Amino acid sequence: MIGLWRSIRNGREWLTLVVVAAIGAWLYVQRAEAIKQRDDAVHRAEIVCARSGVEWTAPDKGGRGAACARHVADLVKFRADVDRKTIDLFTKAMADAKARTVNDNQAARLAAEAARAAAERMETADAEAERRNLVGPDWLAAVNGVAGLRSPSR
Repeated sequence: MIGLWRSIRNGREWLTLVVVAAIGAWLYVQRAEAIKQRDDAVHRAEIVCARSGVEWTAPDKGGRGAACARHVADLVKFRADVDRKTIDLFTKAMADAKARTVNDNQAARLAAEAARAAAERMETADAEAERRNLVGPDWLAAVNGVAGLRSPSR
């Protein structure tokens, strides 16, 4: 163990050089990675700006990309407004459809009740016509009611 400490003490300059070189290599790799990430972020920003219709390098007092950032923020706000209005319109359309369905169901119920009542009047008028062996205006009015027609005015 003492021999190991002597070799470390004797090779201290060499070990210092290795440690400094390792730290330098690590810093070089970190710098390269930071540059790569920065270049990737700038490239993505240029693509977003190009697709939004404003150049990344458009002159502006806010600095490089400020005009594009404002334009993209406006587009995002527009998209949110459109989505909100679409939801409002869809909700209103659903409420209108529900109201129409309720009205249609009520009209169908009333029509079914009217048809049932007309059929009962027809049965009564038919029985009366058979009993008297005479088809009169009540029987014709009952036939018109079954057919969904108005009774003729007298």
